[in-house]
Amino acid sequence: MAKKSNKTSIYLFILLIIAGCVLACSSLITNDYLKLIIVMVTLGIGLFGVMKGLSNPSEKPTEETPAEEK
Repeated sequence: MAKKSNKTSIYLFILLIIAGCVLACSSLITNDYLKLIIVMVTLGIGLFGVMKGLSNPSEKPTEETPAEEK
C-alpha cells in the first residue's frame, strides 16, 4: 500500500485530470486548439503524478520465507 501522503497526492492528480477534461469539454474555452493543449497537459501531468505515486515502494518490505518441509 502507498503511504497516506501518496494516496492524497494520487487523488489530487486524478482530480486534476478530471478538471482538465471537464474544462476542455465545456464551452468556457472557445478555441479548439487551446482545449486540446489543456487536455494534453493535464493528462500528462496527472498520469505522470499517478505513476510516480504508485511506483514508490512501500515502507514495509515483504520478506518471503520458504515453506518448511516435514
